[in-house]
Amino acid sequence: MTNKTVENDDSVSCHVIYDGACGLCTRAVTVLRLLDTRRVLVAHDARDRVSVVHRFPVLEEGDLDDAMFVVSPDGRVHRGFFAFRRLLWTSPWLWLLLPVLYLPGAGVVGVRLYAWMARNRYRWGCDSTSCVTHAPRTPRR
Repeated sequence: MTNKTVENDDSVSCHVIYDGACGLCTRAVTVLRLLDTRRVLVAHDARDRVSVVHRFPVLEEGDLDDAMFVVSPDGRVHRGFFAFRRLLWTSPWLWLLLPVLYLPGAGVVGVRLYAWMARNRYRWGCDSTSCVTHAPRTPRR
């Protein structure tokens, strides 16, 4: 999905589409908003899928329950680890982390780490039904 684009919005640097019912996701967006000193982020709850798809039709087929998405000012859509990496560009407070996320192999390791975090987010206070679907099943006795 990173090659698809949407129309440009010059007043915003990035649109963040996240799971508003997920504790880990909402805490992450809260921290991002605190660090957004330039006021360039707009957050959209993926639970309001109708509004999100209306605003960003390219996300109609997106797995909004499984990953965070970022739509950058140039209209590019970023998913998961690459969305997180794109968000770091929006705040000078986060720029120190950028070199680490661009090291050789960071894209491979980052994608795997993000996928692991997404699968295990129920451990960090996710109340969403999508988190429950990722929770490990207790073995039958």
